[in-house]
Amino acid sequence: MEFVASIVDTAFRPLKDYFARTFGYVMSCADYIDALGHEVDELKSKRDDVKRMVDAAERQGMEATSQVKWWLECVAKLEDAAARIHAEHQARLQLPPDQAPGLRATYRLSQRADETLAEAAGLKDKGDFHKVADELVQVRFEEMPSAPVVGMDEMLQELNACIRGGDAGVVGVYGMGGIGKTALLHKFNNDFLIGSQDINVVIYVEVGREFSLDGIQKVIGDRLGLSWENRTPKERAGVLYRVLTKMNFVLLLDDLWEPLNFRMLGIPVPKHNSKSKIIVATRMEDVCNRMDVRRKLKMERLPPMAAWELFRDKVGEHLERASPEIWGPAMGVAMKCGGLPLALITVGRAMASKHTAKEWKHAITVLNIAPWQLLGMETDVLMPLKSSYDNLPSDKLRLCLLYCSLFPEDFIISKDWVIGYCIGEGFIDDLYTEMDEIYNKGHDLLGDLKIASLLEKGKDDEHISMHPMVRAMALWIASEFGTKETKWLVRAWVGLKEAPGAEKWSEAERICFMRNNIVELYETPNCPLLKTLMLQNNAGLKKLCDGFFQFMPSLRVLDLSHTSITELPSGISALVQLQYLDLYHTDIISLPRELGSLVTLRFLLLSHMPLVMIPGGVIDSLKMLQVLYMDFSYRDWKVGESGNGVDFQELESLRRLKAIDITVQSVEALERLARSYRLAGTTRNLMIKACGSLTKMELPSSHLWKTMTNLKRVWISNCSNLAEVIIDGSEETDCPILDPCDFMRKGEVIECEQPALDSLQGIILQSLLKVKIVYRGGCVENLSSLFIWYCLGLEELITLSDGDQEAAADEDEQAAGTTSKVITPFPKLKELHLQGLPKLRALSSSACMLRFPSLKSLKIADCPSLKKLRLAAAELEKIQCARDWFDGLEWDDDEVKASYEPLLDGRM
Repeated sequence: MEFVASIVDTAFRPLKDYFARTFGYVMSCADYIDALGHEVDELKSKRDDVKRMVDAAERQGMEATSQVKWWLECVAKLEDAAARIHAEHQARLQLPPDQAPGLRATYRLSQRADETLAEAAGLKDKGDFHKVADELVQVRFEEMPSAPVVGMDEMLQELNACIRGGDAGVVGVYGMGGIGKTALLHKFNNDFLIGSQDINVVIYVEVGREFSLDGIQKVIGDRLGLSWENRTPKERAGVLYRVLTKMNFVLLLDDLWEPLNFRMLGIPVPKHNSKSKIIVATRMEDVCNRMDVRRKLKMERLPPMAAWELFRDKVGEHLERASPEIWGPAMGVAMKCGGLPLALITVGRAMASKHTAKEWKHAITVLNIAPWQLLGMETDVLMPLKSSYDNLPSDKLRLCLLYCSLFPEDFIISKDWVIGYCIGEGFIDDLYTEMDEIYNKGHDLLGDLKIASLLEKGKDDEHISMHPMVRAMALWIASEFGTKETKWLVRAWVGLKEAPGAEKWSEAERICFMRNNIVELYETPNCPLLKTLMLQNNAGLKKLCDGFFQFMPSLRVLDLSHTSITELPSGISALVQLQYLDLYHTDIISLPRELGSLVTLRFLLLSHMPLVMIPGGVIDSLKMLQVLYMDFSYRDWKVGESGNGVDFQELESLRRLKAIDITVQSVEALERLARSYRLAGTTRNLMIKACGSLTKMELPSSHLWKTMTNLKRVWISNCSNLAEVIIDGSEETDCPILDPCDFMRKGEVIECEQPALDSLQGIILQSLLKVKIVYRGGCVENLSSLFIWYCLGLEELITLSDGDQEAAADEDEQAAGTTSKVITPFPKLKELHLQGLPKLRALSSSACMLRFPSLKSLKIADCPSLKKLRLAAAELEKIQCARDWFDGLEWDDDEVKASYEPLLDGRM
């Protein structure tokens, strides 16, 4: 019987268990849910213990093992499943009895709880780990693709010095596109970093314009052997920070277009004397500044010899064996690349199959007119440079850049020229009340282009230049990527003897034929879209045909400066939208009455012209005029009964005027100018010429200067009766020196009167036969340049007044052998030029010593009577004079002479 019972039990036990489990699932659902909750709580406790061990290991620069990562992921999934089961059970308990779920649903919920319970128990058993983390498996160094580089040795050494030194944790390398920043980083990595014993890891990241923080973190994490599964960016940043702080790293971040937030990435900024370094490479200098870069290295264009070496290498061996007639054009082609490695490589490869001089000469023509036509230029050079153009934040900046491309290749461009043109075109608005403010806005825009490595510094801060390849890129864009080559018809400084035919002008929006040899424009072009016409510096250009401007209704900017035209052609009144007219340094004697029809004109430049006749009413008609420059030009203003020319009231009627340069020839006109609050406040440069009634001029105390608050230069010429220019500050009302907190007290604002001539920077005294400069005290505070030319009667640069001479003499008698009285009439003077002064025998009397604390440059020419240089000028850097004159000077002692000798610059 026992045997039979055993057989029955074995056969029916599964069925019995099935019915027992089914009955239990239906009747004891809550028990299964509670059991699951208890098991999950135990599993969570074990999970928390494991995570604490993992976190501790990661803080030591280790990473969780793959088994631990899998186990933690499984626990997270099970926790979510258990939470859903519990939530569903709680929801069932809230239902009324008549809506309670059926037996089948209860069975399924209990079954899910039972199966999840079993899974939790299994995971709990597997959660006992021998180790939870391993040391990171990382690649310390990676060799970068690198070709031989030319002309970078000095930059590589400088970069290496920055990395090995401890003063800079973040180093910036910046420069225009194609200049070789990436090649520099690759070469530096391969030659200077690989194998370094004191560096644990070197990581290179190409960021690019379309970067993401996640992508950068992943590249760095992969190099460190980290895994990012199921980690948020913030968690990744924490891991990266913990790992990188435990090692010496060098991070190379290439092609940055905007600043990176190191904190959000998890990159620790190296501290002073840390062996860890970050190197960022960018086209934009301000990216370096906004990332607190401590050392900035600018990538410059290659010098001529290095550029030629690179170019010759890319052309190939046949250039070495080429005939002499090819070498000249070949060097010309290389020069057109402007020392830009990317252009040198591209053009060199394009010319590798050219074997005749005519082909090479044609290449120069193509690079002059349409460089995008050369093989590879568009895709390999212009498109990469266009990324910088596209990245500019505003259309104003883009238009200003395109405007700079109108100037010749490698031309030193005055910032004020470009700004004036852009104001005339409407690129730079005039929301500001002062012209200086408008120009400051223009300078800021040009500064932004320089920061973006799209413009370069010229000879000084007032000038810019444009790299030939950036210019090529700009003209390519302006011509709608080469599809409309005459849209911007630019033939600047290319030796034109005749302008292109009128038919080529028909679709042009901007034309520049500046600095050529054009002598006449005899056709009447029809160019309805033309906005800018630049003909300046065609020195032989004498005539524009009548009706020349008849079909240019959209013209806004017209530059005829530095030409030989003697009159404006009839029909100029058709330029109904003209806003900028430059006639500087032309031979025009008389302005046509038609000029009064240009009612939209805002800039009228008439300086350095033999202009003697302006019809009445012309100036009065130009109501929109903001800038009027007439120095060294028309001067016969009518004031009351004085003068025969244009009534001074016409100038005073220009209510929008913001800047004026003016020439006057009578004391009455000068007084009227000073009394006119609007004109005096906008006067920038004042020329007083051939004013016979002027006998004395006081600086800065004269009432003439009180209202000329923006005066920058005074030029006094050919005033035959001017005997004294007096420096006298006795009547000047100075603003007391106050603590900044004193400017507001008890709600009261203290206003200080601006000192007279506070903005004056330059004085020129020319051909004044009787003049002497008399010092009575005070100073001209901000004067930076003083030129004195051909004042034949001048015996001393500065003459003490009678009272001061007596006082100085008394002092000398009382203290024999002591230093003479020291005076400082021009404390900020930087340039002093003395020329054509035959009677000048001393800079001052023996009773005093002139002190020039800011003087940098001293030029002396044709002053044969001057035998001694007696002045105090500690900052003097250069003396320009004839060598034989300098050698003939008398010195009080040899030490003084020895101190001046190194400053001698014989160039005149």
